[in-house]
Amino acid sequence: MSHPVLDVHAQPAEASIGAWSGERTGPFLDGSRGVRARDRRIIAAWAVDMGIVLLVSALAGVGMADLSYSVDVGVFVGIVMVLFFPWLYGFFCVGGNSLGTLIAGTRLVKLRDGSGPGMWRSGWLMFLRTVLFYFVPLNSLLSALNGSTDPVVRTHHVSIDKAETRALQRS
Repeated sequence: MSHPVLDVHAQPAEASIGAWSGERTGPFLDGSRGVRARDRRIIAAWAVDMGIVLLVSALAGVGMADLSYSVDVGVFVGIVMVLFFPWLYGFFCVGGNSLGTLIAGTRLVKLRDGSGPGMWRSGWLMFLRTVLFYFVPLNSLLSALNGSTDPVVRTHHVSIDKAETRALQRS
């Protein structure tokens, strides 16, 4: 039985663009390269998208309360809109571009090859970014209580800086 020989001079594998390291430039899984967006741009894109979802939900809830003369109906419609409007909004954000990402200059892409997500995945990602986002602190707390110190590693999607990635791919 032969044993593999370790090459002590081998370079460590470069972290993919989805790894949360200090380096923003990295390869997608297919070998092409991209530039991960800065945190403040990602947060700005998420904030704009969340604001749109909450504004539309609040307007629908207030409108329904006004039409039905019932605050309970308005609250119910507002909650239902918070749960379902992100899917509809996401379906129209095919290719990883939402109003938030357009304003922030970012784009949500597949880590596999740098292409934009399809229609169904865009709906899920918008739901994730506007509704399930509120559970991130709970998840982080539970991970910390379990003793996890693992860095954040993206496995499916990553936000890229559109201008810097275009410039990198041109050069």
